[in-house]
Amino acid sequence: MGQSLEEIRERVKLFLMDVGGLIWDNTTLDESIRQAIRDLQVVTPITLMLDGLDGAIVTVLEMGMDGLIVRGAAVYALEMRMIDRADTFELNQTGLDMVNLVEKIKSQYLIEVQKIRTRQFQMSASVPYFTLPDPDEV
Repeated sequence: MGQSLEEIRERVKLFLMDVGGLIWDNTTLDESIRQAIRDLQVVTPITLMLDGLDGAIVTVLEMGMDGLIVRGAAVYALEMRMIDRADTFELNQTGLDMVNLVEKIKSQYLIEVQKIRTRQFQMSASVPYFTLPDPDEV
């Protein structure tokens, strides 16, 4: 799959309804994409890379990970935005509504990340943990 940083960034902007880049700048989105890739790197044995991010010249992702990176990056971008606006006074409750929405999206995102981890364990040729000695054989 020929995904690059620019393509993923544009998909994140689309997900966040900020195609013109008026709310989130590229630096924030790139850091959000990095964090989403770090989350996935923890649960997969291959070294993940995204063309154009941190000097990578090729993209190495498992099939379907690009969509998960987009959702994860959107979650992290939303969290950064909430932190940035934490000291802003609002008369309505939209801030609280946004926190609840972000938590729901993040929760679903982390469930999907764990599904990848589970799939990796199921497909592994070796046991991903050490075996304990049988106490009856000692």
